[in-house]
Amino acid sequence: MKLTAFRIENFRSIKDTKWNNLAHDNITCLIGQNESGKTSVLEGLKAFHDGILIEDMLRSDLTLPVVTCKFKFSIAEFENSIDMNRLQPEIRKALNEIDSISLSRVWEPGMSSYLTTGNELAAIFNAEEEKRAQRESTIQKLIEKFSNDYKKASLAVEKAKQAYEDTEYEISVKQNEINELKKTSRSLFSKSSKKSDTDDLENINQDLKRLEEERNSKKIIWEEKSSVLVKMHDRQLLKERLSVLQLDTQEKRNELTKARNRFQQISEIVGMYPSERELRTAEATQEQHRLEIDLAKDDLDEVRMNYDILLLAGEQIFNGVPFEEAMAYSTEEMSKFDNFMGSVELGEEIFKFCPAFEIFEDFSSLLPNRIDLEDIVTGNTAVEGYKAALNFLTITGLDYNFFQQPSSRILKQKIENMNGEITLNFQDFWRQNVGKNNKIKINFELANYDHSHAEKSGKPFVEFWIKDESERLYPKQRSRGVRWFLSFFMELKATAIDKSRQNSILLIDEPGVSLHARAQEDVLKVFDDIRESMQIIYTTHSPHLIDVNKLYRVIAVQRAVEDDMNSETLLMNARTLKSATADTLSPVYAMMGARLNQQDVIKSFNNVVVKDLSTYYFLKAILMLTGYKEKECYFLPASGTASMPMIINILIGWGLEYIALNFGNEEEKFVYNKLRKELFDNNVDQAELQLIYIREFADVEDLFSTIDFKKYIIHVREGITEKNSEYLKDNSESRAVVASNLLQNVTRGEIQFNDFDDESRDNLKMLMDRITLILK
Repeated sequence: MKLTAFRIENFRSIKDTKWNNLAHDNITCLIGQNESGKTSVLEGLKAFHDGILIEDMLRSDLTLPVVTCKFKFSIAEFENSIDMNRLQPEIRKALNEIDSISLSRVWEPGMSSYLTTGNELAAIFNAEEEKRAQRESTIQKLIEKFSNDYKKASLAVEKAKQAYEDTEYEISVKQNEINELKKTSRSLFSKSSKKSDTDDLENINQDLKRLEEERNSKKIIWEEKSSVLVKMHDRQLLKERLSVLQLDTQEKRNELTKARNRFQQISEIVGMYPSERELRTAEATQEQHRLEIDLAKDDLDEVRMNYDILLLAGEQIFNGVPFEEAMAYSTEEMSKFDNFMGSVELGEEIFKFCPAFEIFEDFSSLLPNRIDLEDIVTGNTAVEGYKAALNFLTITGLDYNFFQQPSSRILKQKIENMNGEITLNFQDFWRQNVGKNNKIKINFELANYDHSHAEKSGKPFVEFWIKDESERLYPKQRSRGVRWFLSFFMELKATAIDKSRQNSILLIDEPGVSLHARAQEDVLKVFDDIRESMQIIYTTHSPHLIDVNKLYRVIAVQRAVEDDMNSETLLMNARTLKSATADTLSPVYAMMGARLNQQDVIKSFNNVVVKDLSTYYFLKAILMLTGYKEKECYFLPASGTASMPMIINILIGWGLEYIALNFGNEEEKFVYNKLRKELFDNNVDQAELQLIYIREFADVEDLFSTIDFKKYIIHVREGITEKNSEYLKDNSESRAVVASNLLQNVTRGEIQFNDFDDESRDNLKMLMDRITLILK
């Protein structure tokens, strides 16, 4: 994986850098004044890698940082290392379609942090949150409907029950009437009974039968409505459980927040304890709070899982599915989904394959005067110079077995050969002389302690020397500049050679501050030598550490308010360097020598860079022929196609806007592709705002029809059966003379636009339309 861009938020003076692309050739340079925030960028990137955040990295408003890095990505690199079955199908599909992926490190209270995948997969992961939100909304609506239905059903049950009870009462009344009539009648079956009494009794019996039928009917209605309430029991139970879990989830969140706050407080206190005993006590307390945070997270995850199961089951339960059946289905579905990696887990997995971010620290790997061979063999990192000695052995390709050569003569010869090789390698980059022609040499020797070192007598050690023609000195006896460059050279070369450290990202703050100007240029040579093996991001104030022909490597860093060191840090890349202040760009200006934007030949905008003077003449003539005056247009000729990028870099360096115009021949096609890659990272949409590529025509003269070109430009009688540009080459015509003559004839009015045929006029209009689109 290769780092292609970064974004840092809420880190020291940085509020938001926005996205910044790194140079495609693995060397990126940060320039800017002191206190502008250059070092903060390096530290932010390092914090992304190791997750270490200290209090003074926080902004004054205590907002927590987020550092996001984008990497080139191919799922094929991870298919054998990541359990693909644990990826959602949508995530697997997306990973097969993207060519880059971003990872964000997000810090939480207590200085803990987590990694998560970025925007490329956010929509898919967010879809699950959206599903949860949708379910919550749906369930809430169903609960509200259920509550209304439950109230109506309860009211209907009460009414049915009351109607049943009223009928029962009426029946009892009628029964009482019958009983009374029976008492007052002499005999229910007596022939002497009054006819009226018998009729009354019959009528009452009829009423009684009717009422009993009504009672039975109303009882059925009452029982039916009551059964509806019984059937609502599952939904009522779900409603109550959801309410409890909502409260429980909030309670767990509060516990987690409290645990994090306690951890942050104890973290701040740890650094204040003066005694080692108090410090150990504080650190133990800190560890306890960390465990509290982990437990609170686990509890929250469990509660949230149960809540999600109920939500998923809720839609079914509220639509009539039995509680047990809905819960079984939801538990199974959520268990399947819970097995999929979330954004955080996937971010952690991908991070395992990210390159390491390493900060180069001055003099951390200085060669010692000598080091015991035993310390090298045993890996005694505590011994002075161990890292530098290891770097030295890595560069020379030596290991312990080399020193086991039984023949002293052969061993010394091999060491002498090695000394010659590493010296030549070093001298390829260190071009300084001691005196006029005296170049330094690097030597190492194997020796044994004599009797004056009783405890080590006879044991072997490696001794290092930095020699010149007149002196043989230990490394510590040499100048600070030589020692720094040697340390720097060995560290970078060893890192590039060591396969376990290849593809790492080296962060270097102000390299070579103690070096001579020419030696600083040597630093750039080392960068260029190792850039295929690693990426380099460095800060500098020195013009000698900037390649003026490769300004696409530059990111300018400055404060939003130039004279306010409390204002936020802003970053500007090569496309927006014109927005940077003169002080910020002073290293670039110093490298170029003079401020081009203070002259009148080149304008501040609408500069159209073309390949040579001949093309310039042709285009000036076309500009006059078409009568174009809508916008100002300034054609700038380079000294050949290959020099166009240099002209454009100069314009960028001086904050002047540019447009590059290329035609379809192979040389200009190559330059167009080079500019698009270096300045726009192959982003076609952005490139089209400043690069014009007329791929249909090999050169500007091919815009004219062959008939018009013969008649008005080269003034020949024979017909032209090839492209105009090819005719000029095949007939050894001077392109500059032809173009200059055309411009003079147009200037004098001897050739008019209407003299040309439709083909020529259409082509010339097309060209001016293409240019007009991006002129200001």
